[in-house]
Amino acid sequence: MTENSRPTPYGLTDEELALFAFFREFWEGFNALPQLHPSDADEVAFHLHALSRIIGMRAAHRAHPDVVPNRSGTPI
Repeated sequence: MTENSRPTPYGLTDEELALFAFFREFWEGFNALPQLHPSDADEVAFHLHALSRIIGMRAAHRAHPDVVPNRSGTPI
């Protein structure tokens, strides 16, 4: 977290929210491209959802570190 991040221990940080905004921008930009393969949009959606789950789990860890452990042992 940077100095500009919200100081609350729960929820998403400003940096994490910015990543979600980037994912949306990426999705919209990708969908504006001509479709080259029928499964491309599904594949992009699958991977953006996976990335979103990773970011979301950071907030879950901060809220419940006893339930959602972090292998490195460092607080996130």
